Amino acid sequence: MKINKTFIFFFITAIACLSFLLFLVQQFSDEKIPMGLFIILFTLLMAQAVYIFFDAKNRGEKYYFLWGLFGLLNFPSSLIIYLLITRVIIKDKNRKTY
Repeated sequence: MKINKTFIFFFITAIACLSFLLFLVQQFSDEKIPMGLFIILFTLLMAQAVYIFFDAKNRGEKYYFLWGLFGLLNFPSSLIIYLLITRVIIKDKNRKTY
């Protein structure tokens, strides 16, 4: 796996966005959320985003960077939407009928 500048920029952007959002949730929620839950959530979202980023890049998607950021939104809905769009909808769109 070759790590290039785009991935490093994506990874730093993803960590910054996710950290800021988790900080806002922690500061402005009435109930305090355990730190262990934040670590699990952060790990799941980052793993999902990195998988989507590399998969989209390997498949030749035009906006693979944005697909990776889309993976940060929620778990596992972003992954399901990504797989449906790239595997089913685009595949059917590119299929030629004779």
